[in-house]
Amino acid sequence: MNDELILKMKNITKSFSDNLVLNKVDFELRRGEVHSLMGANGAGKSTLVKILNGIYTANSGDIIINGEIANIKKSEDAERYGIAFVHQELNICPDLNVAENIFLGNLAKNKIRLFNNKETIQKAQELIDMIQVEMKSTDMVRNLRAAEKQIIEILKALTTNAKILVLDEPTSSLNEKEKDIFIGIVNKLKSQGVSIVFISHFLEDVLKISDRVTVIKDGVNNGVFNAKEISKDVLINAMMGKAAIKPMKREIYIDDATQVALELEGLCSKNKFNNINLQIKAGSVIGICGLLGAGKTEIARAVFGLDSYDSGRIKLFGEEITKATPEKMMKNKVALVTEDRKNEGFVPLLSIRENNTLSIIRRFTNKFGVIDRKKQKAFAENLADKMTVKKSSVEQNVVSLSGGNQQKVVISRCVASNPKIFMLDEPTRGVDVYAKSEIYKILLDMAAEEVTIIIFSSELEELLEVCDEIIILKKGEISGRIHTSETNKNELLSMIS
Repeated sequence: MNDELILKMKNITKSFSDNLVLNKVDFELRRGEVHSLMGANGAGKSTLVKILNGIYTANSGDIIINGEIANIKKSEDAERYGIAFVHQELNICPDLNVAENIFLGNLAKNKIRLFNNKETIQKAQELIDMIQVEMKSTDMVRNLRAAEKQIIEILKALTTNAKILVLDEPTSSLNEKEKDIFIGIVNKLKSQGVSIVFISHFLEDVLKISDRVTVIKDGVNNGVFNAKEISKDVLINAMMGKAAIKPMKREIYIDDATQVALELEGLCSKNKFNNINLQIKAGSVIGICGLLGAGKTEIARAVFGLDSYDSGRIKLFGEEITKATPEKMMKNKVALVTEDRKNEGFVPLLSIRENNTLSIIRRFTNKFGVIDRKKQKAFAENLADKMTVKKSSVEQNVVSLSGGNQQKVVISRCVASNPKIFMLDEPTRGVDVYAKSEIYKILLDMAAEEVTIIIFSSELEELLEVCDEIIILKKGEISGRIHTSETNKNELLSMIS
């Protein structure tokens, strides 16, 4: 890394109506450095990046690239300046295969300039093999999980000859092994003189990968730090103005006489998972983890009835559920937060009030079906405040919230239904460090009221902090079950690898 400035964003100000999102924000990037951009949900990080990409136009301020003022009004302008982006919200074509998505706009051609399918597939597979992910370049993207789709976005950015690479939450779907591979790729790009803007809520990743860190708090600059000279606590205080609250490790009180809340007997689904036998008792907090493709998401979706399964039985509190559907599971007080919040978690153009009360709307209607808006609004406001959703009001459309605040709304909607069994797939993806602690406190409080909590996650540290036990998946089968008091992160990583 040298001191040559390749990018300078100076006095960037942006407002939406009366909402001032960025107030004279500065950001600098040197050639061949990784400069992280951090802040709480709604601090303005993604807005700043979207201005750099031409998605938004700043009300005032300058973007300077290689010493000259850049005129970026649309994404094509950013590309001309040698800037490539991996956005937090995925931008893929579900009806194309992996190779076609990776090289979209840059497909291999033969001598007569026609699409060369064979070469495109081969080049894409070489990229996939480079990062050691179990994925085929010929796979249809609509059949992939959210984590695999995010990997495609990263690979897509690597196909450009960009001098500035902007990565918005690129590791949120990656497990520990994949993160190490990703860091290796970033270091290789740095050595080639590529400058990287890295946006993440994962403090460990930021400190491991960054040269410098800029913190934005409530739309203004709140410090630039040398990553090698600071701690997690310094970053948390700069972002939040207060220290994060670690969840109290609860005493495990589940005994042999406690009723089994969820039982799976020989659950099988071809090419997804096999012979899943599992008993989870009421009031327990159970983590389920595994590498990409291990089957954790697929099991969650099958249990809730989103996807079918081939054989086996599902029992809730001793009663078998035949042909599980979301409607049946919701009637039996089961809730699920899926990993794909954008497509399955909320209705974008509805308000926070409407989304928060979507599954319990009858609670606010009279016998004629008329909604008591005042009662509904009061409930939604209380719930949004409890989940610390950063908003102008509960009438704000959810699509206009930051990604982390959208996730809080999704979790809020499930909490509102008062579930007896609450399943969450990657529940804190894209959520800031303080909000993570608050979400887990809410989950632990629910468990104390005998709600069964099942967390499907690749975040090993969080599972170890909040769970009673962790179930380990390997290649679609259960390979172990261990009390969190009897293991640590390194041992757990070894078990799932």
